[in-house]
Amino acid sequence: MAQRVATEYKKLVLELNTWQMQSFIEMFQRGEFNTEVRVYDNGEKEIVLFDREEEIPLSFKLVGNLYTFEGGYTIRDARLANHMRQAVRRFKGTAVVHRMYPTYTMIYHYSEGKVMKIIEQKGDSQTLVFEYRDTVGDLQRLYEAQGVEAQIAWLRVYIDQLLDLRNRHQVSQLPTEEIDRQLASLSHQLFVLEA
Repeated sequence: MAQRVATEYKKLVLELNTWQMQSFIEMFQRGEFNTEVRVYDNGEKEIVLFDREEEIPLSFKLVGNLYTFEGGYTIRDARLANHMRQAVRRFKGTAVVHRMYPTYTMIYHYSEGKVMKIIEQKGDSQTLVFEYRDTVGDLQRLYEAQGVEAQIAWLRVYIDQLLDLRNRHQVSQLPTEEIDRQLASLSHQLFVLEA
């Protein structure tokens, strides 16, 4: 298997509350990675990870009661890259990550800590390797759509019956105001469902 050259975070977004921020810091310290925490006067924090003597500064801005990081960087150490992958998953990060190998690059798209798509890039060509499918959600939406179709079919039958009744009332010269009111209401419901 090819040896990974580097892992490049093209974009990473993390939003952590105070407890999660402490847990994030401890996760790297427990992994025996050299880390440094810098706290600024305005309450913002910078977590510095050391990757083969290079610094990777992660500057978290304090927005309300959340520490927010948005940025990109490159990791060369495979252990540190694996630890960061676990952090993205654990803290439900959103990211675009390029795992670079000598002859190709694997591009991972994360949303809320889950891998949504994996693309293999060789030169100018890209191949879709994996794409997340929300099968349960798709089935639920299909079921709900069929429920709407059944309601539309029922409304059409009911409207047809009322139209027949209205025609009979007109022939018999009976009042049609109540039927007209029901037809107006049902027509509006049908319009809403078909939209």
